[in-house]
Amino acid sequence: MTSKQIKPLSLLLASAIFLAPLNLFIKWGESQAYVGGIFSDYLVNKLWLAEIPVLLIAVWWLPKKIIANRQKIIQFAKKYWWLILGLLIFVARQFFSTLPTASWWQLLKVIELLIFAACLKEILPKVDRRLIEYVLLITVIFQFGVGLLQFINQQPLFDYHILGETQFTGSINVAKASFTDGETSLAYGTTAHPNILAGVVTILGLLWLEIRLLANKKPQWLELVVVAIIAVTLFITQSYSALLATSLFLLIKTFPSVAKQPKPLAWSIGLLIPLLLIFLTTQTNDQSIFRRAFLNAHAVSLVAEQPLFGTGLNNFTTTLDQVTHPELVRFIQPAHNVFLLILAETGLLGLLLIWQALRAGRLIIPTAWLVLLITLLSLDHYLVTQWVGGVLLALAVIINHRHQDQ
Repeated sequence: MTSKQIKPLSLLLASAIFLAPLNLFIKWGESQAYVGGIFSDYLVNKLWLAEIPVLLIAVWWLPKKIIANRQKIIQFAKKYWWLILGLLIFVARQFFSTLPTASWWQLLKVIELLIFAACLKEILPKVDRRLIEYVLLITVIFQFGVGLLQFINQQPLFDYHILGETQFTGSINVAKASFTDGETSLAYGTTAHPNILAGVVTILGLLWLEIRLLANKKPQWLELVVVAIIAVTLFITQSYSALLATSLFLLIKTFPSVAKQPKPLAWSIGLLIPLLLIFLTTQTNDQSIFRRAFLNAHAVSLVAEQPLFGTGLNNFTTTLDQVTHPELVRFIQPAHNVFLLILAETGLLGLLLIWQALRAGRLIIPTAWLVLLITLLSLDHYLVTQWVGGVLLALAVIINHRHQDQ
């Protein structure tokens, strides 16, 4: 790939990263997004502003890539015909979900994100490292600045149509926390929830720090500023999932001996968290913990009902019309454990396809990052249900995978 080709692609990738947290989109299909009479935003079809550069990448980069590798693609299809067959069955299954349009739209998002990740993986070693540094740093500072001003002023900076900010005064579902001076609205930045803002600043901030340290640069004042930004963001969002993930990340970085067995450690955490949630429901009346535990249990019941093919992509919430518990009747959300959510929506067939894709990609990332991501994936769903989450996941995996190679 020539420098003339890399530069435009690099700019498109940088645009995709900066725009990803903006909660701006066009939507349709609201009439189908009701579950038991309750509106569910997760069932609305959305085209995000941040998808535009990714779609441009797909139109420009993907055809050339396919033509250049057509022989390899043909050989792969012949060798792994059974995998292609499984993929076709998986795609066809989406026609028969309760809400096929939601399933198909989600499938298109997955394809877009895979294209984004594949392009990033190819050009990252060739692109100017400073461009990646700049876009990560600018995005972190921008999102933190917006969130901090929201927290201080207790109102958004602009009308929704400017940055996609949640309008605090116009919504009854604004996340709040109790401080010494009473209930305070938490920071959103330009994202849809404080947990997402915490994930954006934490993941992008830590990626920026990793890139700087790998360039053999000693920590200076700017690095300390980014560390402070992450810490303050965790406070103004009160995101316990991001706080736990970051704490485990720092623990492993500080004491590498803790991670001598990376995979057992990471998967043990993934198994321990849902079990811990079940235990905590008997020890506390915290509504957030109860809801997470219940949704996890509901996901398990769906797997038992439809073990092979699942409910269909993005159809988990359509099954919640059966819920009668007063604490959950208005909480129409996906399971907050991504592993259970994926298994419930795609079944064993989806699990097999994901496993084979991971093996083919040979993606190996450092233990600290593996633990951070598994912790977030075990406590929240935005890494797979929100566009920005998919971008964060792709960046964390691909950038760290490349660093491993180097």
